[in-house]
Amino acid sequence: MDAFFASCEEAVNPKLRGWPLIVGGNKEDKRGIVMCPNYLARAKGVRTAMPMGKAIQLCPEANYIRSTRGLYSDYSKKVRDIFYKYTPMVQPVSVDEAFMDVTDVLHAYKNDYIKLANELKADIKNTLDITGTIGIASTKLCAKMASKIQKPDGLTVMPLGKEKDFIKNLPIENIPGVGKKSQIRLKKYGINVIGDILKFEKDFYESLGMHTDFLFNVANAQTSDKVNFEGEDDRKSLSKENTFWEDTNDMTFLKSELYSLMEKACYRLRQENTVAKTITVKIKYTDFKVNQKSFTRTKYSNMEKDYYDDAVRLLEMMMAGRRKIRLLGVKFSELEEFDNAYQEELFTDVDKEKNLVEKIDLLRSKYNFGVLSYGKNIKK
Repeated sequence: MDAFFASCEEAVNPKLRGWPLIVGGNKEDKRGIVMCPNYLARAKGVRTAMPMGKAIQLCPEANYIRSTRGLYSDYSKKVRDIFYKYTPMVQPVSVDEAFMDVTDVLHAYKNDYIKLANELKADIKNTLDITGTIGIASTKLCAKMASKIQKPDGLTVMPLGKEKDFIKNLPIENIPGVGKKSQIRLKKYGINVIGDILKFEKDFYESLGMHTDFLFNVANAQTSDKVNFEGEDDRKSLSKENTFWEDTNDMTFLKSELYSLMEKACYRLRQENTVAKTITVKIKYTDFKVNQKSFTRTKYSNMEKDYYDDAVRLLEMMMAGRRKIRLLGVKFSELEEFDNAYQEELFTDVDKEKNLVEKIDLLRSKYNFGVLSYGKNIKK
């Protein structure tokens, strides 16, 4: 979706349209941060997570409003309901983004995926009065790249069989998972766009400690990632994992990555009104051998801060030999609906804690989860 928080505010209050809008706080709240600027404000240089004082300097004429509680999650559910009208193969990614596999329904549109996409866009606009941008491609990775090209209210098709030519001039920053350190190292050797990756042989990237197969698969547009559809009734666990571009045994980095994975997993638990008791930490060594350890709490939770210390302990146990790893993952299991898990705990601070994380979730689920976190101590 396009500038989702701002678009929702404009949908319920059309008078806000046609003028720069910044969601996050009022003008007097100069110590706050920008949650979402609309595209008119972005044209003035305002960006998400920017200090409010800086935004006011760049765009003093904008309308500044506080976020409306419950509005964005409500609209997110409505958008997903529209997605499910077209196919059950939907993989939500964040509050305003999802992948859809429409292979099995294209016959109803005489295999015209552009017609289907335009109908979906029109359905969202007519039903909710907000716009969305669609990228169409043979894989999730390529579709995500395509969706970034014509915002807002755009539609980009990456032609089947021509993906490699399509992405070769896109900057390496467009590849999901490329960290700043890896970007700097690649650019040092003149690798600035995706096509540049193929200027070097595989052994060059292996000498840098990067995962060659993934890198070349991306450059050749040969990724085969599928939409991960999970039935609501048979969900037994929820997992998040990350394969690093470079093998590492840097514990400070790994603990930070561990927390990031837990943020994303716990956000998903909260969105599904679900809690868990058991956390499992998984690592994969450079020789592809896998190790994992689990810990079960006495009480349910979907708050990453409740699991972090135990997760670090599990990680430290597996990393005692300081062997480098290529993958880190977390899994939450023994899932239960929130209301069922807490029905007997009448005097807890559960509701207070739920209210606390609501606004945090709105920010970090949309903006790479790095914009705001709970207070935590990343032990070295």
